[in-house]
Amino acid sequence: MAAIFAILAPSAFAQLATSPPQVTASSVFVMNAETGQVLYAKAENRPFRLHSITKLVTAHVLMQRMGDRLSEEVTVTPAYVASGSTAGLRAGDVWTLENLLAGMLLVSGNDASLAIADRVGRAILADEKKRGNAKTRFVQEMRNAAAELGAKTARFADPHGLSPANVATARDVGTLAATVFRDPRLLPVYECKRRLFDIGGPAARTITLDSTIEILGEDNILAAKTGSHVGNNIYNLVVAWRAPNGQTIVAVVLGSADHAARYSDMRALLAVLPQDFPDLAVPADAAQDRKVTTCPSAEQLPIPPTGTP
Repeated sequence: MAAIFAILAPSAFAQLATSPPQVTASSVFVMNAETGQVLYAKAENRPFRLHSITKLVTAHVLMQRMGDRLSEEVTVTPAYVASGSTAGLRAGDVWTLENLLAGMLLVSGNDASLAIADRVGRAILADEKKRGNAKTRFVQEMRNAAAELGAKTARFADPHGLSPANVATARDVGTLAATVFRDPRLLPVYECKRRLFDIGGPAARTITLDSTIEILGEDNILAAKTGSHVGNNIYNLVVAWRAPNGQTIVAVVLGSADHAARYSDMRALLAVLPQDFPDLAVPADAAQDRKVTTCPSAEQLPIPPTGTP
């Protein structure tokens, strides 16, 4: 249903979109994920490099293909080692798909992304009774999924976003997030900024992962993903926010001025939404309130300074 709304959005709701408040981002797209209504739009059809926002599609393909098999274990090989941000995978480690998913989304682990792509790609090839490169097959599935969800101009060349060929518009990102950020199987990943995992293998150990996404944990933020290239001064962010009326709003900022600016841009957008769209400000029934997850307190598990994935 979300994909249908997203596809309809340009024609059915474009006349309702308004200019966003002043922000540093080059491109902005904000939509009501429940209805498909476009709320704010600014250069929303301009292509941008996605970087780690790519991982939302990787997560979606995982859940579509193996969402009921997240307890399956994956043995880490040297092929999963990647540059950039990492979840700390070591050759010989044994991780569950569930833990790899958290490592990919919370700390933007490129290594976790490769492990997921290889395992799911192998499963797809086995189901099709075909031979081939697992990563290549997985990336093709990413392209298929993006097209099915209505992200018409999104392009993918890898599962983590290091390739400059991974590009999409803010409208594409919002369209994808409208589905991914409302998947009830994925939302629990974002509820705690710190997680402890038991890792098997020759170097069995317990590890701690602290989310690098600073806006997680703030009021009514349901999910978020960053995408960055510090050397090229690229700072992107997509967020799912629960409006006072209970509806999920997806907001995208691409090309913000710097790391801090993408968060201030996002907070500025969310702050004015209920004023510009009064229906969002009508309080939801108490029965619609989400279940509150109890996470370790800062005193129990102090969170160190975050990075910029």
